[in-house]
Amino acid sequence: MNSNTKIDKIIKIQSLMRRRYCIIMLYINYIEPLIKKLYQRENKEYVHEPTIFGDNSEKSIKTLEIAFTQKQNEMKEGELGQIMIGKWFGWEDLGVGHLSGLDCRKKEKPIIMEVKNKWNTCNSGSKKAVLDKLSEYKKENPETRCVWAIINSKPGCKKVKEILTHNGVEIEKIQGIELFKLVFKIGKIDYSSQVIKSVQYIVNKYR
Repeated sequence: MNSNTKIDKIIKIQSLMRRRYCIIMLYINYIEPLIKKLYQRENKEYVHEPTIFGDNSEKSIKTLEIAFTQKQNEMKEGELGQIMIGKWFGWEDLGVGHLSGLDCRKKEKPIIMEVKNKWNTCNSGSKKAVLDKLSEYKKENPETRCVWAIINSKPGCKKVKEILTHNGVEIEKIQGIELFKLVFKIGKIDYSSQVIKSVQYIVNKYR
């Protein structure tokens, strides 16, 4: 390899690194105020309702209060996942009240998602509700990939990508890092690890 070829290669690498940096910075500058607002939102105050046969001791009430706060924090994590995906390039956050009842959508090479924070968020009833919404959308929009998206997969889970058949159509269930790889990719470049680290940094600033 001659010196000119080496220089050209260095220039290409530097150009790619600058492009990647600019993309991440544009994204972070856009979502940081949204994450700040989310994590600075005050939690609701726990109000204990004593029951005749319940444990109404001070220790029990404190435990319930901690659990109540933790539940609200988990709900914020779920909202965070929707913000992260819905504000990425080419995606939209469908917010509350969209006709589909779903969370995030990509228009080009269309994908629509119901986003859940954890693998155990849904019980049997809510799981059916999720699949009903996705299958209804799939029937009306057969060219769209309909995804049940789970941010935090079950520890040790080997089926992080699977196809579920519901109401006669195929729904994708994608969890954890595979979900991030699907969303945070532009062309052949995978930005998922950079996005995760950047969002972790922002959350720690405002938590």
